[in-house]
Amino acid sequence: MKIRPATAADDARIAELWTEGYCGSAPGQRSTPYGPTDVDASRAAGSLFVAEEETVVGVIACYPPGAEGRQTAGPDEAEISRLAVTEPFRGRRIGRALVRHGLQVARGTGAEAVVLWSRPHQTGAHRLYRSLGFLRVPERDGRDPIGEQWVFRYQLDNDATG
Repeated sequence: MKIRPATAADDARIAELWTEGYCGSAPGQRSTPYGPTDVDASRAAGSLFVAEEETVVGVIACYPPGAEGRQTAGPDEAEISRLAVTEPFRGRRIGRALVRHGLQVARGTGAEAVVLWSRPHQTGAHRLYRSLGFLRVPERDGRDPIGEQWVFRYQLDNDATG
């Protein structure tokens, strides 16, 4: 498996991955599929990285401190979002590798920490984040038109995963 910066040629696949991972009819899921404008907006504000195993099987968005695309990060915090791995490749540590890559990218920005948000029903993702050293920060939780957003934070200055 290889992680690399996403290119414009990956945009349709990224939108598919996000739609697969985050859209549906259940509470807390987005009803509108992702499209090119969503990918463009993420790329304009930060960086997109894809995991590839013959084809693109996963994606993560990384935003440096101060980027417009961040939703929960404070002034000295980077943010990662829209982590998605296609169903047939889940459980193969691809999500873990993408999050670790996001942490490495954040280190290069001078951020003091990395934050992300997740929906309450995304319990598998919560296990992944906690196993990597992210801590829940319930006092920073929010809500959007779709539902609750749970915030997780990873302190970079004292980590040992570099």
